[in-house]
Amino acid sequence: MKTSKRYCDGIDRRDFLKAGALGSLGISLAGLLKREAEGGFVGDSVRKNAIFIYLPGGQSHHDTWDMKPDSTDADVRGEFRPIPTNLPGLDICEHLPKLAQQADKYALIRSVQHTLAAHAPGQQYMRSGNKPIPSLEYPNHGSVIAKEHSSPAGIPAYVSLPVSRTNGGVETPGYLGVAHSSFAVGGDPNSADFSVRALAMPGGLTLGRIEKRIAFMQGLDTAFRKVDLKSQALDGMDKFYQQAYEILNSSAARKAFDLNKVDAKTREKYGRTPFGQACLLALRLVEAGVRCVAIDFGSWDTHRTNFPTLKDRMLPAFDKGVAALLEELYLRGLLDETVVWSTGEFGRTPKINPNAGRDHWARAMSMIMAGGGIRGGQVIGKTDKKAQEPVSAPYSPDDAAASFLHALGIDHKKEYHTPTGRPVTISRNGSPISELFS
Repeated sequence: MKTSKRYCDGIDRRDFLKAGALGSLGISLAGLLKREAEGGFVGDSVRKNAIFIYLPGGQSHHDTWDMKPDSTDADVRGEFRPIPTNLPGLDICEHLPKLAQQADKYALIRSVQHTLAAHAPGQQYMRSGNKPIPSLEYPNHGSVIAKEHSSPAGIPAYVSLPVSRTNGGVETPGYLGVAHSSFAVGGDPNSADFSVRALAMPGGLTLGRIEKRIAFMQGLDTAFRKVDLKSQALDGMDKFYQQAYEILNSSAARKAFDLNKVDAKTREKYGRTPFGQACLLALRLVEAGVRCVAIDFGSWDTHRTNFPTLKDRMLPAFDKGVAALLEELYLRGLLDETVVWSTGEFGRTPKINPNAGRDHWARAMSMIMAGGGIRGGQVIGKTDKKAQEPVSAPYSPDDAAASFLHALGIDHKKEYHTPTGRPVTISRNGSPISELFS
């Protein structure tokens, strides 16, 4: 599965500095520790779960959620036709038939807009709820949730599933520190030999040997602290070492990640695609106590061959996976306590370019949210006849982030402090979208 693509703008995904020396153990858990940050905080909050489905590249709102079939402009109409949903008056793309039958469970927001129409800054904005600035690296939503909502022993608070991550993705814990970084899962969950890198120990390594090496590294950390060398960063690393060891030693974690124990009918319901199985895995992880699961599914950067790419590859997998996830969360009584948010960094242009594609468009985009007290079965906002500008209820990524956190019982105006003591608000400009909770 490819993990090193480039977007159209040629920006590579951020290279994180390797932190700590757990990689010297010879185990793939080293991937968890490829971040260096300082600090770490412990928070107490109402325990709720989050599944953040990120669509890197920017999903076309014209060809999914905000179709304009009556437009006299063929570019705006596009090639796809709308179909009715189980919500009277709402039509969505014909290639989302399963999501059409789950429309009563999610809120569709059609009026989000911003000004950052490039992948890297757009993703940083959408993943953190703050416009990026040079002087500060904001944490992504999962890291905030991991800080506020603890998980059971041996279960990571925050798991990321990079199904087909494209470069430019931002999953940094920022100023919160490595202790709130994600447990990154590689590989294809649809593969017969799928195993979580951090739970499969190659080379005959045993937990006892790993424990001794971690103790050795902690001794080195103590020596470093005596000279006050990045002591906060080392504190954060110690917490992450401990969590990593607990996960390695956890039968509950192994069970949650083992999709081979799931019956074939259930796996087929989600679709035998990497994304579909990631949605199934997300459900199992939430059931096991993981507080935030982030799934990256892309790229949606359709500058070329927009319609066949969406029809043949992207939309069928997206439709089947998300629809099954919403339905199963509902049937298992988990939807009220689990917030699901699906979004990209921006929409696509009303104009189809000479390569039969759509380009970046941040002035209007669509997203869906469900669960956690969010009222499903509604459409929020409206765009103009070309879906190029909101004409009612305009909202920003800041507002979407504030809504996401609010649904999780997290005060988006809560103030944290960076390792240098600088006070920072979680989402400084956003406000929850009131219609979501009315």
